[in-house]
This record gives sequence, C-alpha cells and structure tokens, in this order.
Amino acid sequence: MEQLLITGGNGFLGSHLAEGLHQAGYRIKILARNRGSDTPAPEFETVWGDIRDEAVVDHAVRGVDRVIHTVSNFRKGGSDKDQAHGINVEGTKVVLEAVRRHKVKQYVHCSTIGVHGSVLEIPATETTAFNPGDIYQQTKLEAEELVWEFTRHHCLTTTVIRPISLIGPGDTRMLKLFRMIKKGRFIKFGPCNAYFQPAYIDDVVEGFRLCLDNPKAFGEVFIIGGDEYVPLETLFTIIAEELQVKPPAIRIPLTPMLWAASLCETICVPLGIEPPLHRRRMSFFQNNRAFSIAKAKKRLDYRPRINLRESIRRTIVWYEQEGWL
Repeated sequence: MEQLLITGGNGFLGSHLAEGLHQAGYRIKILARNRGSDTPAPEFETVWGDIRDEAVVDHAVRGVDRVIHTVSNFRKGGSDKDQAHGINVEGTKVVLEAVRRHKVKQYVHCSTIGVHGSVLEIPATETTAFNPGDIYQQTKLEAEELVWEFTRHHCLTTTVIRPISLIGPGDTRMLKLFRMIKKGRFIKFGPCNAYFQPAYIDDVVEGFRLCLDNPKAFGEVFIIGGDEYVPLETLFTIIAEELQVKPPAIRIPLTPMLWAASLCETICVPLGIEPPLHRRRMSFFQNNRAFSIAKAKKRLDYRPRINLRESIRRTIVWYEQEGWL
C-alpha cells in the first residue's frame, strides 16, 4: 500500500483528500501548520509545522511515495503580499526540494483557476492565457511556473491541478453569501452577469485520485470541477430557491464601490490593517469563471457526479447541521 503525503491536510480540500484517498486504499500522512479544531483523523500520521521550514518538510516527505501539495495562504484584502509569496512560492520550493531529494514517485501540485484571472474565452481551458488579478493569483502562478522549472531540471514526475471554485461540506468561504441571501440582506453590485462555476468537493477529490499513478496525467495540467457555469444573477436565484426565500433584489452600481474599495486599501494597507472593503471582494461581481473540463474527461475519464443545484443543496444542509444558517 503506497503512502501519500498531503500538505495542508487539515484544510478544506486537504481534509477531504485525506479521507477520500484513504478510502481509496492509500496510507495517508499529513503536513499541517496549526493544531486546532480541524485536527486530522487519528488514523492519519500527522507532521505539524510550517511549509517554509525545511527540516519539517523534509521529515514529512521522507519515506512517502507521492506528494499532493495543497498549502496556500489565506487570501485577505491586500495586506498579505509577503506572506503570499512566502507560502505560495517559497513554500512550494521547499516541498519540491524535498521531493527531489527523496526521489518521490509523483508530485501533484494544487494550483488554481485564478492563474487565468477573469477569462474572456468562454469556456476557458488549460491553455487560456494567464491573467492573475491579485497577489494570491500572481504568487500561485509563480509557484506553478516554479513547479515546471523543477520538473524540467530534475526530471520529476509532476501533475498540476487547477480546481474550480470549491463548494461543499466543510467550506465556509461561501457562508456569508448564503447567510445574507437567507436574511434578505444581500446586495448585488453591478449587473451580476459574470459567470460562476462551482466544483463540488467530492468531485474534485475524484479528479485528484484519477491523476495518481496514472501515466496519462504525468507532465499534464488539468482543470477539475463541475460542468456547469451560470451568471451570478442565476446563482443567487438558485441559492434563494434552495433556502426557500426571495431572491435578492437590491442592486448598487459597481463603479462607485470599486472607488470606495480602492480608497480603503490605500488607507488601510500601509498601516497593516485588513481593509473592511477591498477590490478583491468586488472582483467577485466582475470576474468571469467559466471553464471547460473536456481535457480531464478525455484523458482521465473524469465525470463530475454532483450538479450545480445539488452542490448548493448539500452545502446548505451542512451549514444547517452546523447551526450556521
């Protein structure tokens, strides 16, 4: 039975990968930074420490057959430039050095569709031009480029996965949106005609599984997620319908909010304060996220099982079970 290391194994994606791939027959080791409420299951060997700590990473990688690297910094409004580069780029370099040193069979790198930014090509593909829109996306792109540089120079067996926007039990990033729609307090900014495409967490885990020990995935990049993208206006309506409330009706022009967000960042960031309003938050209403998963279907026989509405429904059920809605 092969042993698999998952960096960030107590995060949203990492914890689902650990459980899903354990059920698929892998022995799981986890590298996690913080001990807390999201403690990994006791059957998983856990190494605690920072992804930038060479000794910790070397200890975690030693003896494993394959590595899935999911660690990335938590995005904030613009005050995290050094942290983003340190974790996303330098942390990736530390992992790659350990993978090379210990002759790991396969390195699977979790990137993001954010490297493409707001796409003009609908649907976008793995070859769509890069267009990162913030420091998180820029440093994730730098990390991905570093991965391929290492692969070429050191003959690593590498796969890169760009997950589409994750949703499902365990995710809290969408919670505020669901709460505000339920309470009738959600405000729409602009026409809300940008596309959004969710990726149900179980489907993404299956995409990663299909890449492991699969020669068709070696040296390749795959966009992994759901098969449906809809305008934000439609997304908000579906959420409201599943919550059994009226769809949000209040709308404010986007341009003045962009000005206000820029002003907040200009004042707060130099002072080391997280801006209460920032351009990245407004970008949710601007950026097109519509992607093709045709390559994963063709090469990996990947087939997402959970459609958009069911993804939202299952997420709501989990929020309610946790007492958050």
